[in-house]
Amino acid sequence: MSGEQDLIRTMRTASGQVERRDLAAGVAARRRARRTRQRVQVLLAAVAVVAIAGGTTAVLSGADRQPPPPAVSVTPSAPETSVPATRPAAELWPQAVVKVPAKNAKGWKMYPVTGLSATEMLLIANSAFEKGGRLEVYDSVSRTLRVLGDIPSPKKKYYAQHIAVGAEYIAWYGETPQDSDDWADFWIMPREGGKARRVGEVAADVEEIAVTGDSLVWSVKKGGVYRMPLTGGAPEPLPGGAGLHLSAWPWAVARAVERPGANQTRVVNLETGQSSDVALPEGVQAMQCHAQWCVGVLNKRVIVQRVDGSERKSLPQSLRPNGMRLLLGDRYAVLRPYEPDRNRTGVPLAVVYDLPTGLMAGLGERSAGTAVSGGVGTGASASAPSATVSWDADLQYYETCGKPGCAVKSRGGGKEYTVLNLAAVTR
Repeated sequence: MSGEQDLIRTMRTASGQVERRDLAAGVAARRRARRTRQRVQVLLAAVAVVAIAGGTTAVLSGADRQPPPPAVSVTPSAPETSVPATRPAAELWPQAVVKVPAKNAKGWKMYPVTGLSATEMLLIANSAFEKGGRLEVYDSVSRTLRVLGDIPSPKKKYYAQHIAVGAEYIAWYGETPQDSDDWADFWIMPREGGKARRVGEVAADVEEIAVTGDSLVWSVKKGGVYRMPLTGGAPEPLPGGAGLHLSAWPWAVARAVERPGANQTRVVNLETGQSSDVALPEGVQAMQCHAQWCVGVLNKRVIVQRVDGSERKSLPQSLRPNGMRLLLGDRYAVLRPYEPDRNRTGVPLAVVYDLPTGLMAGLGERSAGTAVSGGVGTGASASAPSATVSWDADLQYYETCGKPGCAVKSRGGGKEYTVLNLAAVTR
């Protein structure tokens, strides 16, 4: 297996093998399975991809879930260099790293969504397994939680999906992912809190959502961006949005082919109409772009560049993709270190890479005596690239081996998250 294929398959494993269901065969069943995987990816505490010494990869979603059997080899095809030296994020940006409770006053599990400001973080509280029930805000100055409002559930087997934050409103859409029909409804809640209001519904396979001053905007999985007034009404195509996929408002991207991991080929500002083709080096895979920066995989390495191809550089081979979504905020990428030496100390769980400057911030530290090098989440439920990344510093991974082979298990944790809020990073 080539290095590029290995990295891409690892990325797909992170989102595609979170949960498997024994569904009936057929088109409708495959659609339900795909939607179920999306729902799990969105609402679980951001799934961790962990690399285990000996060359296996497992997908973990927290202390209360057991990892599935090894899914894909991550043994490098060429000698690895060690993980480059990084400074802990708490040293680089002490004002941006805070502790956040993992449960609310009702005892519901909470997961960070994104940073609302330098001192406030949006969290989603699950009323049941995988089911979002409430939005809350954590204030890092007062160290208190504030309830914004409840997430309605108008149908059976209904699940809220991606959450978007605008200047005045927080928006999301909901689906019944186990049904065969393409359907979604849209909701908004005042950013300062209050009762959620249903804006409308569509017969479409929605993938991303944004909220502007007067409209909801969304894209569908087959490509195309649409809008609907916040007052309700018929959906209509957004001018200039044909075939595009919403990334972070007002930006959208075109893909080389219609699948999530495909190279992004064009970046478009849907407000101004500005459009820029992505300079794709030959052989690159999984290129993702925001307004100015792109991240992809080329020649066994993660590469970063500007949209026009300038300032291109290859990162150390020991830094690898951390799931499907690499971009974090408007200028960062989150990467997974690979370090097979179990005895090496100080290896972070993940690395936040500042694309313009090359600064690398380490997040957490892997469990002693193992080669686990994952365990961070990048904004559960966030629609646009999240401004937060979180991990459970008290959660420990360990390996057990027997006749069937070796497995990774976890213990501890579940009380609080350590959160890097990039909205609090000054530069």
